[in-house]
Amino acid sequence: MAAFAPLTSGDPEQVGRYRLAGRLGQGGMGRVYLARSPSGRMVAVKVVRAALADDPGFRRRFAREVAAARLVSGIFTAAVVDAAPEGRPAWLATEYVPGLSLADALAKHGAWPEQAVRQLGAALAEALGAIHREGVVHRDLKPSNVLLAADGPRVIDFGISVAAEDTLLTEAGVVIGTPGFIPPEQLRGEKAGPAADVFALGAVLAYTATGTGPFGSGAGHAVNYRVMHEEPDLGGLPSGLAEVAARCLAKNPGNRPAVPELLKELAQVPGHRPDGDFTEADWLPGPVADAIAHIQAAPLPDAAAPAQEERATLKLAPATAPPAAEPAEASAAAPPAPSGPRRLARRRVLAGLAIAATLAVVTTTALLNDFGRGDDEKSAGPPKAKTKQLWSRPLDGGLTLDAVADGAVYLSSDARGTLRALDARDGSRLWQRQAEGDQTSVASASGGTLFYISGRALYAADADSGETRWKAESILTSPATLDDAAYSVILSFLMAQDLGTGKILWTYHLGGGAAEGDFAVAGSRAYAHGDQELYAVNTGTGKKQWTFKADSALITAPAVAGSTVYCGGRNGTLYAVDARTGKEVWRRGFSGKLWNPRIASGADTPVVADGVVYFENDAYVSALDAGTGKPLWRHRQDTDEIGTLSVTAGTVHFTDETGTLYALDARSGRPKWQENLMTSGGQWRPYIVNGTVYFEDGDRLRAVSLVN
Repeated sequence: MAAFAPLTSGDPEQVGRYRLAGRLGQGGMGRVYLARSPSGRMVAVKVVRAALADDPGFRRRFAREVAAARLVSGIFTAAVVDAAPEGRPAWLATEYVPGLSLADALAKHGAWPEQAVRQLGAALAEALGAIHREGVVHRDLKPSNVLLAADGPRVIDFGISVAAEDTLLTEAGVVIGTPGFIPPEQLRGEKAGPAADVFALGAVLAYTATGTGPFGSGAGHAVNYRVMHEEPDLGGLPSGLAEVAARCLAKNPGNRPAVPELLKELAQVPGHRPDGDFTEADWLPGPVADAIAHIQAAPLPDAAAPAQEERATLKLAPATAPPAAEPAEASAAAPPAPSGPRRLARRRVLAGLAIAATLAVVTTTALLNDFGRGDDEKSAGPPKAKTKQLWSRPLDGGLTLDAVADGAVYLSSDARGTLRALDARDGSRLWQRQAEGDQTSVASASGGTLFYISGRALYAADADSGETRWKAESILTSPATLDDAAYSVILSFLMAQDLGTGKILWTYHLGGGAAEGDFAVAGSRAYAHGDQELYAVNTGTGKKQWTFKADSALITAPAVAGSTVYCGGRNGTLYAVDARTGKEVWRRGFSGKLWNPRIASGADTPVVADGVVYFENDAYVSALDAGTGKPLWRHRQDTDEIGTLSVTAGTVHFTDETGTLYALDARSGRPKWQENLMTSGGQWRPYIVNGTVYFEDGDRLRAVSLVN
């Protein structure tokens, strides 16, 4: 196994004096490469994204933070060894740690025993002490920023990501910190000091000991709300460790322990080595130590020019006509706007907290499984599309696109509280209403009902007129309807509400890992997942009918077709489960030449059409027989991330983060065409519904037909 992914045609050969050898990951600030210095030393080089580096304010802050970070020299920190804050591009190089992140270790091997957690915590406290002594505050300590090696952990990215605040990219929703690890004072917009890192360390300890964050999981705004207003759930921790974590997670930063006090307390455990002499045998859990040993044994690459990878379709089976699908269950409902911007962008509001969802900063090490490559079919590039613009309307009054459903396009103005509905066919106005509260956004639209959040409440309105039907205080979620009920996932619960009154009919606890929007309703069952468990719940009674246990965390919404439920896992596996019994029908693991499970950012909801299930996994699209799981074809797009997968009239459509729309032949996976639809810039948040893509383009809303 290797700890890197190959370079692609878009990667540079050299940054500064370092020859690039592979990709380690990417995040909100830029890409991270494995590189070799002129003397042969391996380093991790982070290249800053142009959108950040072009801002003079960012460059000044970046230079200041790099200078401070270079002074940090703790034994449990990954040292900054070189940097060019004024370079084009801007970059910095850090010590390369051949290991895996704490986040990856927990996802693959599970929670740690108390002694290992305490030893980890003591080392992290020592690292924070070294960081704080140089006047630096990390502000983004989390499992993915902790690298594990045989001789102890390393804290990475200390102080560097602070420079990204107040830049042009902030307008696109990037904020520093990760929900569940951000302390209350930072959520309130107050200055974060060393106590903020102590809070994050407490969350890391709880996460390592249980595999679940102390404030649960799900939508970022919901986790942040619990951080602000609820006590942490530490029930799964040993009593002594729970007491330490509880003090670290105090709401008031003045009540948290100082780092030296914390280090002394965590070090009081048999087996801790205060001299920093860690070994695989005495601090890492066995499976984690084995994984790290494999990584360290892998040969390092030679620095070379990037491989000339092109878009390719991997033919896995003859492209025969797909079998007919089973008739779908009657009155099936799924989360609203399934082909909307689930992956590339997603707008949600939490009243009282001006906090956007974070883009996590990647770790500087990753693990690439040695997957089979298949047959590469090179493409000279598809022709330009022949799309047709249906209509274009101005986005006045701060309106933004929120949802497309049931023949209508719904817009809202967060600041002004305006709601507007347009006819999806021609863009003409259907109605406009003023919401009761502020911070207004459309949550979803389904079955003739529009749901919107305003202030601290969820409102249900008539989709045809905008007139309010009911209001539910403190319920901030995105329901889907079926018959006389509205279903949603809120916090860690699947919930049903009376569609006429908003009264809660029942709730079912899903446990950790539940995510807003990751559910579906069909027939008499609602389907949703916790961490690794997929549940079927009776829609009439709220009682569980069955549970299916996956091998890794489930991260996509379920898709229901006929008598089968499809759901994707974090490790790239697609599961097909019998909707009636919960028994596994088939599973298909994922492999790809350039797909790296350690730096993968996840998968999107499967799409089932004409007996074929289409599954998007980072920059790959796979087609599999829906009944057997037999692979039909796989396509890799030469881009970092894709999303908004849909299938219309024998064509698979998807988009990337630049505003480009791609089309593949649904039978063979061969590229048909591509077109960049953005002409005026702005945030790319497309919705593809019934063969039409709706999107914001500068100060206009456009509708473009994909079917000619």
